[in-house]
Amino acid sequence: MRAPRTAAGFTLLEAIVTLVIVSLLVTLLMQALGQSLRLRERLLHYAGETRRAALQEAWFRDSVAGAVADLPDALGPMRGGAESLELVSAAPLGGGSLQRVRWTLRRESGGFALHYADATWPDLVVLPGPLREAAFDYLDAQGQWQREWAPEWTPPALAPPLLPRMVRLRATTAAGGELLWLVPIASEGKLPEMLKPEAPSGL
Repeated sequence: MRAPRTAAGFTLLEAIVTLVIVSLLVTLLMQALGQSLRLRERLLHYAGETRRAALQEAWFRDSVAGAVADLPDALGPMRGGAESLELVSAAPLGGGSLQRVRWTLRRESGGFALHYADATWPDLVVLPGPLREAAFDYLDAQGQWQREWAPEWTPPALAPPLLPRMVRLRATTAAGGELLWLVPIASEGKLPEMLKPEAPSGL
């Protein structure tokens, strides 16, 4: 006598269990994919912020490191205070030759914003802020930090250095981080010897 033939395939219970397992796996995979996308977005945002911060510091560093001493009746000497800094720079952001540039900490709600100006850029917001407890400082020849830099004009033979040894910008960011940009000035701060034409002989 032949045994009864059983139908091949899944039972209803097996099919339901399989669908539940597949749905759980799909849910876990979608959650993992969402977390990966959010992590990627955060990493890209952090990388962009890091590149922007490096570029902002490089702008400040290049323009200040290129400071050049000049006569009062030409482009003028460097003058600085806690909230502003004006100097003749060989590396202005707008490019070109020597220009007088200005860095300013302007007050806004909650703190300061860092602005830049030269002949090409009349007003460029470099750091929108808000920056708190922000100030420029100037390292003199004796190694002391000064809140102001305004050298008095004297004849070149008697003149002290017209440029500080270093300029510092310090502030606290809105996120609570410390901003500290230290820029050494390579120029010795003395005016170059003025070339004077010799009078023709016989006059």
